[in-house]
Amino acid sequence: MKFTQRELGKGVRLHLCETDKFKSLTCKVFIRQDLEAKDATSAALLPLLLRRGSQKFPSTLHIARELENLYAAEFGADILKIGEQQILELYLQMVDPSLVPQGEKLLDRGLRAFWEIFTEPQGPGDRFLDAYFEQEKNTLEQDLKGLVNDKPFYALARFVALMCAQEPFGIYKSGDLGNLKHLENKEVYEHYETLMGEHPTDIFCVGPNLEDVASLFASLIPKRAHTIELREPKKVQVNEERFFEETMDLNQAIVVMGYRTNCSYRDNDYYALLVGNGILGGFAHSKLFMNVREKASLAYSVGSHIEGSKGLLTITAGITDDQQEKALAIIGDQVTACQAGQISPDELEQTKRGLISAMISLGDSPAGIIDRNLIGVVEGEMRTIDQVVEAIRRVEHDDCVRVMERIQLDTTYLLRPGNTENTRDEEGEHHGEN
Repeated sequence: MKFTQRELGKGVRLHLCETDKFKSLTCKVFIRQDLEAKDATSAALLPLLLRRGSQKFPSTLHIARELENLYAAEFGADILKIGEQQILELYLQMVDPSLVPQGEKLLDRGLRAFWEIFTEPQGPGDRFLDAYFEQEKNTLEQDLKGLVNDKPFYALARFVALMCAQEPFGIYKSGDLGNLKHLENKEVYEHYETLMGEHPTDIFCVGPNLEDVASLFASLIPKRAHTIELREPKKVQVNEERFFEETMDLNQAIVVMGYRTNCSYRDNDYYALLVGNGILGGFAHSKLFMNVREKASLAYSVGSHIEGSKGLLTITAGITDDQQEKALAIIGDQVTACQAGQISPDELEQTKRGLISAMISLGDSPAGIIDRNLIGVVEGEMRTIDQVVEAIRRVEHDDCVRVMERIQLDTTYLLRPGNTENTRDEEGEHHGEN
């Protein structure tokens, strides 16, 4: 399915995918900013605050009642991170207006309510409602402190903070406790106003009869004087491999290995990289799964992932603590095997089929159709599902070898069982809040 694009003002784009495949209208708004530690923490508060209430719907109860009146519509807000950009996401899904009585009025009411909730937050006009601000500041504090309870997620967050300590990518998507402690209501509100009025904004809609939707959004969006230009991701060369080890009260060790791929979304070899990663650790037939988990029984979980905007390949594994050296050696052997061209025709074809199947399945939901375009928005180059599928089909054995030869190990992070006291080195402590 293809989106058509319209400019609604400086830095505001509307993307329309007209289809009657679904019995709903789905809209998502993405507002992007560069990752900066203090701004990231401010932005992370916004989804929590915007869900609490607006001028017209001053509480969650009022919002819930309005959504019920819209035939059980859904509204949501979240914070995302792609590459070195942080993204405020706002979401609306409502019934296809053409299927209900007075559908035109329902469409108007639904989109206006959606717009009002996230553009007119509850408060006196120069800040958020003080009670809401303090409550949601506490909520975010508990969320950040609670990261440690999900050990694999915590290990990945710590790894990113350490590997990319001198890069914006090292900043956690929800900011950090140190900055949160000092945030004031008015400065967060001022940042919210800047985001809404000056930052790149993309509105995606999936559903039928979208001309009326386009007209309504065009009437709701105010004129802008200018738009903030966002940075390109920081490029980093590997000078030497680094190793970090920390201990925590857990049953099994977790290892995370980060590779600089020297290839990202805009590169011609990007889909060869996706296929190469799939062969390495993206599927149950992958080299990591078969050799580390199944044959050697050294890991209860293992896999690899590509961050396409930044160009990182990350391997994660849950391993037995006393087998870490053996596990790391076998993991390294699988990377070397890919680089040496030890890729069978069956591995290649299974991986391509798996990637194509996953891509096509994204078309089964409106949210999937929208979300797969986010990296294209960040990178300024949108690609259809058909284009991606064709690019994957064209990948050959030598393409995978060529791109895998370019990856370089940067950082290995090990979180292992042990005493939690005095486990972080000075560098880890300095960047750990990210």
